[in-house]
Amino acid sequence: MQIKNLLSFSKNSRTIGIVFLCISLIALPLTYYVAQNFREERQQVTSLSMPSDGQGLYESCPLHWGTSCLNRLKQIASGGFKLVLNYDQMAGSAAQEIAYLDQAQALGMKVIFAMNNPALWDGTNLRSWYASLGVSCNCNDNVGFIEYVVHLVKNHPALWGYYIGDEVNPANHPALKAFSDLVHRTDAAHPRLFVSCSQCAHTDPPYVASLISMTDSADVVATDYYPVGSDGWPITDTGTVAAALQSVANRNSRQSAMVLQVFGWAQYVKNSGHTCFFWPFCATFPSYDQMRQMRDLVLQNSHPRLILWYSYFDILRSDNPSTHWKDLIAAASTNVTPEHTSYTYTYILPKTAALVSWPVFPPGL
Repeated sequence: MQIKNLLSFSKNSRTIGIVFLCISLIALPLTYYVAQNFREERQQVTSLSMPSDGQGLYESCPLHWGTSCLNRLKQIASGGFKLVLNYDQMAGSAAQEIAYLDQAQALGMKVIFAMNNPALWDGTNLRSWYASLGVSCNCNDNVGFIEYVVHLVKNHPALWGYYIGDEVNPANHPALKAFSDLVHRTDAAHPRLFVSCSQCAHTDPPYVASLISMTDSADVVATDYYPVGSDGWPITDTGTVAAALQSVANRNSRQSAMVLQVFGWAQYVKNSGHTCFFWPFCATFPSYDQMRQMRDLVLQNSHPRLILWYSYFDILRSDNPSTHWKDLIAAASTNVTPEHTSYTYTYILPKTAALVSWPVFPPGL
């Protein structure tokens, strides 16, 4: 009986060995194929460096406030930031637009000219909506108004480009694209930036579902990710979001950008969809360590042309503006170092729309 059992065990072992060998022979070419698909992308992100166009801040300062906005611009520049995106950029006269750009130039900054208001493409009467600019526009319709605004700023050396879309629902793609194409025809020398919402669409592919159909409307595509104080959105997923974004950018021959969190969710209403246990005490302002972690994860997983932080105006209205401002400056300017843990690399394989997650380790590990 013992001999029979030993013979049976030996036969089973040989069978298992043959099966294992067959699996290995199949797996090795597949592993090589996957490695080839990932090789190019990994080479692009292992050299950690700051974004080529630098980092910047979202701002919200109506230009008709005058010198107040110019002083806030000076404060932003003092933190080492090279870019500003002012939601209320068009809330001023032609003279105030130029004064704002002049101030940016004097400070060594570039203005991402905010033209993201849906009014610009939803049929709103723009000469009435933007009354301060409308009075100096010798135009008869919305097309003429948009051309007027672009001509007003396009030759200014402080202009980075145009912010043409902010978390726009893909259902509005045709209207947005028509508007964006008009901006591009009027000024083909400056890039257009579009930012999608990575946490809005709970569909596949994750994080970039609302971006994919919009890439033909911009030259630089971006998404935002705001995990701090929002349950179910780990801060460690920042790298996955950045990698998915870079994959979409590469697939569509676009450059990428990323928007990171410098606000507390408790500053916004709870029904925003972002909540956490023991609200609002759990919805804290991001710390220095958290902001730096988000920035490093982006740079480890993508090669963005720029990084924007949302937002300067949230810092000003926070519980401790001075501390949060200093934390942001430190987090944004500290030398980039590889994360000491593995992170997920998400890549869209050529000729497919499938997202593939693959564990990648920082260089040297």
